[in-house]
Amino acid sequence: MNSISTLKLTKGAILRLSLLFIAMIAFVLWLQQSGSLENPQLLETLYRQGNYIEAVLWSLFSLGFLIYSYKRNYLIAKRKNQITSIIFLLFGLSDIVEIQTGGWWKPWWLLLWKASCVIGFIVCFWDYLKIRKYSG
Repeated sequence: MNSISTLKLTKGAILRLSLLFIAMIAFVLWLQQSGSLENPQLLETLYRQGNYIEAVLWSLFSLGFLIYSYKRNYLIAKRKNQITSIIFLLFGLSDIVEIQTGGWWKPWWLLLWKASCVIGFIVCFWDYLKIRKYSG
């Protein structure tokens, strides 16, 4: 029986992910060597800016799914992409709230919000894999 993988990483994707991983390690090593890890003001700035960048990234994913939904022919496919778009947008908004509260686990409702989004991502991805498996 021939098993077909639903997740395929191209050589280009593997290369980009490897470069990103190396860059992240280099950044952490640089922070450690420069003593910046002991600088709370720098760490707070990195935390805030990182969350803003994440919020923009999730919003871009949201926009991508929304645009793609209007290119779909079937109403169910449109709705699934629109639901995924809303989940990504809500996840991005939760990062902005996280900046204000100081942590993703506090207050308790922010943790619940983020966990709900992650569960939504898992359900959407599982649905995608199921459809892809049966469609060919």
